[in-house]
Amino acid sequence: MSERTDGRTIRYAHRRTELLHAVTDHVLEAGLADLTLRRVASAIGVSHATLVHHFATRDQLITEIVDAGFDLRSAWAWLQTPEGSRATRLYLSISGLALYGDPPYAAALRRSQEQRLAALSEGLRLVGCPPQEAEAVATTLLARVRGLAADLLLTGDRPRLDRAFDELLRDAEARSATWTPPRT
Repeated sequence: MSERTDGRTIRYAHRRTELLHAVTDHVLEAGLADLTLRRVASAIGVSHATLVHHFATRDQLITEIVDAGFDLRSAWAWLQTPEGSRATRLYLSISGLALYGDPPYAAALRRSQEQRLAALSEGLRLVGCPPQEAEAVATTLLARVRGLAADLLLTGDRPRLDRAFDELLRDAEARSATWTPPRT
């Protein structure tokens, strides 16, 4: 007997990826503390049942957030999309205002940076990064990717920046090879 995929499954296959992006954005802003499927569903504007259908459990959702968060190649590809370029442009604009001392922008950028570093640091710890190194590694990764994204937006020199990004990946892979994976 052959398995059959219904039309609804095909029609909504992209939805899982969209949900994972929305959930990841939420976690980057709110952190992992008190994370529940119900709270996340409410925050991103979907039903609890929708998240359960796509991710089954809170632990499965967290695993996928961590996996997606450390898929640097996907992040780099997204930064090269029109949406990623717009996000980079907005970030750089806000950064410029913050650097000139505009208090609301400086405070918002500082909060965003702290939240992203906390989420990335926690994710790094979950995949085996020693806790005493996690914040420095997270800071380095964010700074390098942000710098490459800004350079790409400013110069459009994809071949050069793709080579630089490959160098970043080699560095990250070499470093993570020294970590002891956590026990499950």
